Amino acid sequence: MPVFYPTEEEFKSPIDYIDQLFSKNKGVEYGCVKIVPPASFKPGFYFDINSEQKLPTRYQVLHKLA
Repeated sequence: MPVFYPTEEEFKSPIDYIDQLFSKNKGVEYGCVKIVPPASFKPGFYFDINSEQKLPTRYQVLHKLA
């Protein structure tokens, strides 16, 4: 699996960077790539801890799995 280390300039828009990788067929060729963001990349936290909204859980019956 190829590993990419983008610069801060390349990673200003992470979605565009990922799209660029797949448009150059690097992602398609391998099926999976690893992207290590620059040290300065600090994504925001998009879930409000104080929110009353509950996250749905999924009930899974393990003995019925094949």
